[in-house]
Amino acid sequence: MDFIKWFCNNWYANCFTIITVVLSGIISLAISAVYYRKGNRNNLKMAVIHPIIRLLEEAYTRQNYNILCDISKEYSVRYMSKNEAKKLTLLLSAYKEVSSYNDIYVSANILFSYFEYTLKKNNIEVKPVPFEHEGEIIYYDYPPDLHYLSNDLERLLNKIEPELQPDEVKEAVIELYEHYCKEYYTSEKIEYFEDYTIKEVMSKSKIRQKWNEKFDDAQKAKEQFLSLKIVRDN
Repeated sequence: MDFIKWFCNNWYANCFTIITVVLSGIISLAISAVYYRKGNRNNLKMAVIHPIIRLLEEAYTRQNYNILCDISKEYSVRYMSKNEAKKLTLLLSAYKEVSSYNDIYVSANILFSYFEYTLKKNNIEVKPVPFEHEGEIIYYDYPPDLHYLSNDLERLLNKIEPELQPDEVKEAVIELYEHYCKEYYTSEKIEYFEDYTIKEVMSKSKIRQKWNEKFDDAQKAKEQFLSLKIVRDN
């Protein structure tokens, strides 16, 4: 009772003291929270943002993609905002799609696809080999050794650059086409690269267009990440 009486008798002074103590505590907590967040964001910049910026200045490779994945698993990533984390996820996804790109391999696939297109244009069935299961044909496929054509095309493109020696490449590719066509389909004369030049085949192929779209997506994801405020402030 004496405490209550004393408190009431000194009501204004005691209330002022209590408010002062509470506000002091709140301010201290707020300052601590600000410094805590600032420290976490600085760690985020050092451990995640800076390494990614440097990585994005280099070429897209599978090795760099693996490094990017490792960076994205850093502890300080948890201090990213939702928008920053979303942009990082989009970057990882788009980067993965282009990290395995190999121009020689893609170009060889394009030339193989054009070989198939030309055969079909000449009314030749490119998948004449039946595959059976329990006496029933379930699908048709290429002749078993036709895949060697892709390997031969890769070896050719490693020796001769289409951009520098288009005529030499065209002659060598036609020679391969004629060999495999005679071996697995027909010995009749077939004209290649009449409708499109070899340069047009390389650039207009759906395979090339698909890869171009992947690179466009990767560039867009890269630009969105680099436009984040935490990145621009570096």
